[in-house]
Amino acid sequence: MDYDAFVIGTGVAGSSVAYKLRNSGMKVAVADKEKYGGTCAFHGCVPKKILTGAAEIIDACNRMEGKGTKCHEKLEWPAIIDFKEDIVNSLTGTKEKAFRDAGIDTYHGKVSFHDRNTLAVDGKLISARYIIAAVGSRPKTIGIPGADYLTTSDGFLDLEELPERIIFAGGGYISFEFAHIAARAGADVTIIHRGEDILKNFDPDLVNILADASEKAGIRIHTGKELARIEKSNDSLVITVYDGKSQSDVIYECDMIVHGLGRVAAIDGLEPEKGNVDIEKGGIAVNEYLQSVSNPAVYAAGDCILPGPALTPTASLQANVVVSNILEGNKNTADYREIASAVFTIPALAAVGIAEKQTTERHTVIFNDMSRFYSSRRTNLGHAASKVIIEKDTGKVVGAHLIGPDAEDTINLFALAISAGLTAEQVRKAMYAYPASSYDVRYMVK
Repeated sequence: MDYDAFVIGTGVAGSSVAYKLRNSGMKVAVADKEKYGGTCAFHGCVPKKILTGAAEIIDACNRMEGKGTKCHEKLEWPAIIDFKEDIVNSLTGTKEKAFRDAGIDTYHGKVSFHDRNTLAVDGKLISARYIIAAVGSRPKTIGIPGADYLTTSDGFLDLEELPERIIFAGGGYISFEFAHIAARAGADVTIIHRGEDILKNFDPDLVNILADASEKAGIRIHTGKELARIEKSNDSLVITVYDGKSQSDVIYECDMIVHGLGRVAAIDGLEPEKGNVDIEKGGIAVNEYLQSVSNPAVYAAGDCILPGPALTPTASLQANVVVSNILEGNKNTADYREIASAVFTIPALAAVGIAEKQTTERHTVIFNDMSRFYSSRRTNLGHAASKVIIEKDTGKVVGAHLIGPDAEDTINLFALAISAGLTAEQVRKAMYAYPASSYDVRYMVK
């Protein structure tokens, strides 16, 4: 074999696997068909949070208008995009050199399977004892007339100028996060969603609070609307959707429609059949050890497989599982119950552990309307609430759902509590800094 391990993809999962296997003494190589860094660095978490941070500043300033603050009423789009590019490039520019400095060989170009242990890397055949697929995801292909007019999330994050009228198709993470950014940049924003339930992986009561906050920010949310056709008309786009309620077509007009209709594994061109790597529901089929069900030489991690939510912490967890199973034999599995997730809207929505719909008579659900809490009032933020789920017999915290100031940070305290098996009483008695937003956890658990 040319290598002990060959990693396809240089995002969160691929990078972690490569470094850890190299540190164990293995001969390792990595390859990427694009710039080194993966989706999170270039078109996901990192740039999105930069834009969200700027939008939060604008929003907070506008909320406090007349209460001691005065600022620009909207984001200056070209400037914030330039700022984003500077940060992203500073984080990724040295990534390839860092691999080489660690003794990891680097390759560029298309990668595909040649046989069970061999890859074609930019036309060159390279063999490895283990092949780790960490190729991430891409926007789902939408089979409607005019689908080519859809702007991907990648394209939105690289816009040099923001159009005046934007429709976000889909009611998930991407649409809501980008809609909140675009609204604070002065765009006229609409979200259309095929079903009735937006952000379906989050608590519906808290989602309703976010929907109200979104609409008060000028974001229109239209549910029961299935995208049917996109057409170009002069300088505008004409969007035809099927309204399930009226059972008729509805027409929208905009300058841009952004694809928020889901993502799928980026396995195009990987030719998995040549490596005897089975594909299931569009992703690499793996067993509980994240090993290919059909080729034991192949492991996979990140968004290109089905288990677990498509989140950066999930990719990190799966990378650790893959490494331990390669080095020690298949012993470890991934537990996704303790992974916190957040929608970086204004305010943020966050969750960890079990949901209310999963509770039984063995659980207590504690709800708090936090809109009148000091942490919300001090910045004039009128939308905040919490739900904490506690096991009756043990008193342990097993779930938490938050919306409000710093929810994306406070949820990590609950993630730690669930991971450590802490009781609500232990969480309540801890001495937190006051008056930080996280101090409110004392009240959320009683």
